[in-house]
Amino acid sequence: MPKKKPNHFMHILGGLFLVFIALFISSKSGYYETTLNEKVVLTDQQIAKFEQDVINGEVVDLNSYILEERKDYSNKFTDAGDKFTEVVEKFVTDGLSGVLKVLKTLFL
Repeated sequence: MPKKKPNHFMHILGGLFLVFIALFISSKSGYYETTLNEKVVLTDQQIAKFEQDVINGEVVDLNSYILEERKDYSNKFTDAGDKFTEVVEKFVTDGLSGVLKVLKTLFL
């Protein structure tokens, strides 16, 4: 009996279905709403702390009340990707401006 060729389309479709199911379950379980609620609670706590500091007459700096959780995911590959997109952007921009100049001289 000959061996069947694997159907790559069905594998991709199955993978996408599993991702859909995982996202569906997380949305129905309220995971996203819970994370948003935690951010609101932190914001409310910072507002209360700010108001208390104003009432006490302390020196208030807005930056000390802002909680920013920013993760740096940069590495050599993302840096290379950024440089590549800059080169492509410059090439496209210069190329389009050159084409427009040529068209402008031809028709105007």
